[in-house]
Amino acid sequence: GKLKGEKAIQQVVKATYMEITKWKKNLFTLPRGKAGVHFINEVARLIFLFTDQTAWSELSLSMIHVFIPLMLQKPSANSKAKNNAKFLAERLAKWNEGNLQSLVDEAREIQARLSQSTRRKETSCHVAFTRLMLLGQVGKAVKLIDHNSDIKGVHSLTRHVKTVLACKHPDGKPAPTQLKLEIKAPEPQPVIFEQIDAQMVYKVAKNLHGSGGPTLIDA
Repeated sequence: GKLKGEKAIQQVVKATYMEITKWKKNLFTLPRGKAGVHFINEVARLIFLFTDQTAWSELSLSMIHVFIPLMLQKPSANSKAKNNAKFLAERLAKWNEGNLQSLVDEAREIQARLSQSTRRKETSCHVAFTRLMLLGQVGKAVKLIDHNSDIKGVHSLTRHVKTVLACKHPDGKPAPTQLKLEIKAPEPQPVIFEQIDAQMVYKVAKNLHGSGGPTLIDA
């Protein structure tokens, strides 16, 4: 596309990645249709660039972390699936052209509008937190604390950060003998792995929960 040379692409991707790690979560569900299929194919292609140990192995994972948030940025709070599919198709075309700057500019504008709306929601979040605590729903209430936090991304590795992390992770020590259980589990029979097939992996994958790291996507 418009980006020429591995070094130039690497610089742009890394700069974009560092900016994306500080964005708020604002992703739409992957739509059905051609755009959704093209999106999955591109993610698979980037993964294969890493697993197949190609010349792009060192950059491919960063490209995935950049690609997903740029493609799935929700254009507005009330955007519909059809509208999302249209935006996704347009963004995929820009990605294929190497027009990364245009994609970043669009996403940056969306994130700026999110920051404005977040300020208006602060009061309602305080009310919601109090209501949930009074109802005894502590788990849901705690999630509201960091849900709209402006603290995103990864800290710079300063001396202070290293000191704080060292305090949280003291040096390991041998476990006391009284805590050890002298029990040996029987060796598993290899036959138990025969039930693992593509269908089982598919069912388990659909029930996974978690975070996609800097991309802010979930399972």
